[in-house]
Amino acid sequence: MSESNALPVELKQVLEYMGTPEAQHEAVLAVFNAVEGPLRHAWEQQPQSARNVMESFEQFQAVVAFTLVGPTAELVSMVQQNAEGEERDDAQADAMMEQLLQQGIKMMVKDLKAARRNATLRNEFQAPFKA
Repeated sequence: MSESNALPVELKQVLEYMGTPEAQHEAVLAVFNAVEGPLRHAWEQQPQSARNVMESFEQFQAVVAFTLVGPTAELVSMVQQNAEGEERDDAQADAMMEQLLQQGIKMMVKDLKAARRNATLRNEFQAPFKA
């Protein structure tokens, strides 16, 4: 239970809304922390109208982390499977992970900008925080 207390409020709201098992909370928190720097930079580059879709950066960060946890886990699994019986190339795995996060952030920022004019998409972004 102390683990769930360490979760940021916004991330906890997303996890509860999505019905995420507690066993997966740590993985989502790891992605949440990993995307913070590059995501904040991308957030600050957006027009105010895009940032107004969400109440705060932390809400956007929580949605992005939840969205990227699946692809991130898949990449980790793929790297581990490919590395069995061979010496792992950690630098290559890190580069792949960084590229995945960058592409995910780019996609989510594009969706955030589109949500300004698309009520359905805007509601998807905001739903966990209105529950």
